[in-house]
Amino acid sequence: MIWQLLQVRHLHDIPLIFTGHMWRELVDWAGRYMLRPGFELASAEDMTIPQCVDTADEAIAIIREHHGQWLSRQDGPEA
Repeated sequence: MIWQLLQVRHLHDIPLIFTGHMWRELVDWAGRYMLRPGFELASAEDMTIPQCVDTADEAIAIIREHHGQWLSRQDGPEA
């Protein structure tokens, strides 16, 4: 459901991180079946929303990067 909320922009500027090798298979499956010509249920861009990583350390690095970007936006011109 989070993937769909990001897809339709009800949520934005947050990472969707899948940790573990099995999630790549889900994203591959989604791309294979949801992008079928003539029966598209999503766009190719939607398939780039989730970030698949193998380890918690990789997930933490993505979270830290996004948090840093969020902090820099908070310190923008209004500050």
